[in-house]
Amino acid sequence: MIRKKFYMGFLGFLGFFACRYFMTGEITNLTYLGFFAFFGYFFVGRIQGDRADERYLEDQKTALAFMGRIALFLLAAIWIIGLFADNLEITFILAVIAYVVLVLVYSVKLYWLEER
Repeated sequence: MIRKKFYMGFLGFLGFFACRYFMTGEITNLTYLGFFAFFGYFFVGRIQGDRADERYLEDQKTALAFMGRIALFLLAAIWIIGLFADNLEITFILAVIAYVVLVLVYSVKLYWLEER
């Protein structure tokens, strides 16, 4: 039995507080972009069941391996940008954006593997 949990994805709308950056100019307002990672619940919530079978565990390993390659790329990009950036807050914002990208990539890849 597959239960659907769409209500968790609505927490991602809290990330719209990052738009205050355009009014105040304070770069730390962009950390609210981290809340967009909750949109991953739209995908993962559609495939979660009561128990995980062998196919789900295999798909989970494949999605984690795919996400690992992207994580290495993002980590290298943040490190290179951090070498040239004078402001530490920019590196922090890039880490938040990388977190959002990784959670969303994992959930979309897992959903895609389960639906095929």
